[in-house]
Amino acid sequence: MKRIICLALCALAALLACACGNTKDSTPTQAPQEETQAPQTPDSVPPTEDGNSLSLKKFISSFDKKPEVAEQKKLYEDENLSVSVKGIDYTAVSGPQLQLNIENRSNKEIVAQSPYSIVNGYMITPELNGKIAAAKSADCSLTLPYFKLAIANITSIKKVEFAVRLVDAKTYNPITTTDLITVETSAKQDEEVECDESGQVAYDKDDIKIIFKGVNIDRAYSDGAELMVYMYNGTDQKIAVRAKDVVVNGYTMTSAMNSTILPNKRAVDVVTFYKLDMEEHDIVDIDSIKVSFTIKDADNWETIDSTDMISV
Repeated sequence: MKRIICLALCALAALLACACGNTKDSTPTQAPQEETQAPQTPDSVPPTEDGNSLSLKKFISSFDKKPEVAEQKKLYEDENLSVSVKGIDYTAVSGPQLQLNIENRSNKEIVAQSPYSIVNGYMITPELNGKIAAAKSADCSLTLPYFKLAIANITSIKKVEFAVRLVDAKTYNPITTTDLITVETSAKQDEEVECDESGQVAYDKDDIKIIFKGVNIDRAYSDGAELMVYMYNGTDQKIAVRAKDVVVNGYTMTSAMNSTILPNKRAVDVVTFYKLDMEEHDIVDIDSIKVSFTIKDADNWETIDSTDMISV
């Protein structure tokens, strides 16, 4: 009898388990909420597929890509190298590129760099990094970044002056730096280059000027934001201007700007505020910027002047 009762209880338990397994949740399912996008403002322009913002894209599209550069062999040569120019290329996303051929006349592998260039009278830091085997030659590209050409409002390249620096590929010890190499394009050369010194004057002393040209936060290239800077060196010595301390919205930022400016030349550069720093401090809108500069003799690195913090 007990055995029959046990079997009956087991059967009842199995039926209850099946019933529980088929029971539907009576709690109504919440409908997924439609995601809303924050309205886009001029300060949050989305990047295009090539990584540039819409404003820089517009500048690039209107850039004059007609001026040509004739091939010039051994435009510069000494015991360490020779430099030939093969032409100019406008197809790169980052900026116009002078096509160079550099011959390494030494017995060691070298890296060719460019410490500075001058485009239409403005000093602009170019991009060049070519590794060349001993006693060999290689094609290299000297890139003139569009975003720096835009700061100087250079819409057509007339003349480019640049230097080539050689370093040992193993130790990165400097070997030599060439004199300025000049390349003229087919654009008209008789037009004077207009000098725009509008903006906030941050420093004006002893023929050296630093002028803030505004803050750019709509370009994806910088991976953050940047303070655009115009500089003029009216002295007879080569100087280096470095952004020393940078504070954004009260937070100290990791930033970099170190510009070499030749005598009686003007230059444009940017103090970049990196995206990681801005995200770490939850900086979306830039309310305040403070920056200090050091100015040094670029030959002996003696300090010429050092500023206090300057509010932008």
